[in-house]
Amino acid sequence: MSAHKPDPQITLFHYPFSPWSQKVTLYLALRKIPYVSCVQPVTLPRPDLKKGLGVNYRRIPIMSIGRDIYCDTLLMFEKLEALYPVGPNETKRHGTTGIERALEKLLEKWTDVVVFKYAAAAIPTSLDAVRDKTFINDRTELWGRDWAVDHQDSLRPEGLAVLRSNVQFLETTVLEDGREWVLGGKDMTLADIHAAWIFVWLAEMDGALPDSLFGRKEYSKVWAWWDRYTKARGEALEAMEKEGLKTEEEGKVAISRILKGDFGEKEGEVDERDPMGLQKGEEVRGYPTDTGSNHKDTGRLVALTSQEAVLSSKGEGGQEIRVHHPRWQFLVEPVRGGDVNPINGHGEESRHLVSEGEYVGSRD
Repeated sequence: MSAHKPDPQITLFHYPFSPWSQKVTLYLALRKIPYVSCVQPVTLPRPDLKKGLGVNYRRIPIMSIGRDIYCDTLLMFEKLEALYPVGPNETKRHGTTGIERALEKLLEKWTDVVVFKYAAAAIPTSLDAVRDKTFINDRTELWGRDWAVDHQDSLRPEGLAVLRSNVQFLETTVLEDGREWVLGGKDMTLADIHAAWIFVWLAEMDGALPDSLFGRKEYSKVWAWWDRYTKARGEALEAMEKEGLKTEEEGKVAISRILKGDFGEKEGEVDERDPMGLQKGEEVRGYPTDTGSNHKDTGRLVALTSQEAVLSSKGEGGQEIRVHHPRWQFLVEPVRGGDVNPINGHGEESRHLVSEGEYVGSRD
């Protein structure tokens, strides 16, 4: 049974194949935190989110705790850790020392910024979804680079080379001493989720990681760890289903419930020392600076810290929602003098300040 009884309910807007969604659903299952699953289309449009909740942010997953809407898994994990503390009889799934928590964060950002873009480049075009024209057009718009089959094929060799280097890193450093889990304990933790998720996602994809480059003998410690990961994941997800801790809702039902409910957090404050110089109540827009930058949320600034920006916006029927963005690889800026980006002049160039050529990371 779960020690957690979220009120308001957690709702996760996602689709099962998304590796980012798989990170969150695994964490919820390990912690036995109940949630409502609302499955979304793999490609745009997603009317539940844009029309129903009034959220323009396009990447998946999106998490709702009542009328507080959280974008980006980095922020989701921080909120889940803060709002649902470990119970007295619950296995701890996070680091307990400063060094362990630092390692968690470093591994999270390592797979996010360094590994994922090459993992995406290594996706084989033999998959039906990758050859689908709707998918190709959707991901081209999201990433800002060509997803046509011939171009994707041209990226795969370098993607595999860099992935192999990173698997070698895990084999010879983090797992070198034969430990079962990254932090050295007897149970999977957030550090394992942050380090393994994208590699396991690829390992389970037909043709993604060829044996000639990623063989079990060559990387025996990594594969043993991946096997433990998939076994623990399967057990945790099965337990969620058996105990009724995961339920399903159609979009219209979920949106209606959310908008009739309360907020999950109290309204915060705006840090007056923040370098952006924004004021509480000011009209602002927020958006990611790596991918999906064309999809901007606009609203009244209600909270701003070093970790997040919170915008008050309107869902279906004019009901207020609060959209939460992390500060990591996101920009929050004032809306002044029309729809022109005061930072760079036209609202699109900022992504190039943080991306690397054609291998731009993405949450979708």
